[in-house]
Amino acid sequence: MISILIPVYNIDCTPLIANLHPQLIRQQVPFEIICIDDASSQFVSENKKITEKYADIQFIVLKNNIGRSRIRNLLASKAKYPWILFLDADTLPVSKHFISTYMKHSKTAVEKVIAGGLAYRPEDHNSNNSLRYKYGLSRESHTAPERTKNPYRSLLFSNTLIQKSVFNEVHFNESITQYGHEDSLFSAELRKKNIVVKHIDNPVYHTGIENNIIFLDKTKNGIENLRNLFLQGLIKSEDNKLLKNFVRLKKNGLLAVFTFFYRLFNPILEKNLVSGKPSLFLFDLYKLGYLCRLSQKKKLR
Repeated sequence: MISILIPVYNIDCTPLIANLHPQLIRQQVPFEIICIDDASSQFVSENKKITEKYADIQFIVLKNNIGRSRIRNLLASKAKYPWILFLDADTLPVSKHFISTYMKHSKTAVEKVIAGGLAYRPEDHNSNNSLRYKYGLSRESHTAPERTKNPYRSLLFSNTLIQKSVFNEVHFNESITQYGHEDSLFSAELRKKNIVVKHIDNPVYHTGIENNIIFLDKTKNGIENLRNLFLQGLIKSEDNKLLKNFVRLKKNGLLAVFTFFYRLFNPILEKNLVSGKPSLFLFDLYKLGYLCRLSQKKKLR
C-alpha cells in the first residue's frame, strides 16, 4: 500500500502520472496519487484533467503559494497509506520496474527511508542550462554505493520513499519559507534521531532543468537560506559541505580576504557560470564567496 505525493508548481505533471499509473496498476496493491498545485500560473487546466483520465488520483489547487516545506507536510497529512513516495513533478522514472522495485524494498528492508536517486538525460542538455545539467550530473547523479558514503547529505526528496510514521515524527520545518536546503534540514533531523537512510539504484530523470541564469539566482537564494538555518542553529557545519568550508576559512582568519577576491572576480565568475561551458570548480568558489560576502554584512556565529 503506497501513497505517491507530488508537489506541483508551474510544471506539466501529466507525463509523470502517465508513467506511474500503469506501473501501480500492475502491482495490484492499494495506492493513491496526490498532487497539490502550489498556486501555479501555468499548466493548471492541463494538470486538472488527469483526474478525469485516471482513477485513484487527487489534484488539489491551492489559492495561495505555501512553499516547498509546507506543501510536502500537507501532502503527507492527506496520505492514507503507510508508505509515502515523494516525487518532484519534473521527474520521470528511468525504469519500467520503478514502482515494483520500491514495493520490494518496502517489504524486505529494515530501513524506513529509502532513496532512489537522480539521473540526467543527454537530450535534456543545452547551452542555456549547462550549469544546472553539469551540476546535476556531477553532484546528484550517483549510484547507491556512492550515495551511501554520505547517506544523509545525499538524500533528496525529489525521489524518496519513507514510512509515514517516520515522516510524522520528523516532517519538514515550516519556518523555512525561502528556497533551498529544506532537504538538508530534514536529513539532519533524521541523523539526530538515528533513523537510517537506505540508498538504492532506482532513479528518476530530472527533466525540469533550469536555465543558467535562473539556477544561479536560485543558488544565491539557497545560500541565503542556508545561512539563516545556520544562524538559527537548525543546521550544523558538518551537515553541509559549503558550511564546512566556510567554517574552515573562518577559523583560519581568511573570510575578509576571500570576500575581497570574490567581489573582485565576481563578474568573471558569473560570465563563466552562465556560459555554455561552466566550471564546477569556479561554481564552488562562487558559492563560498557569496556566503563569505553575506557573513561580512551580518557576522555568522
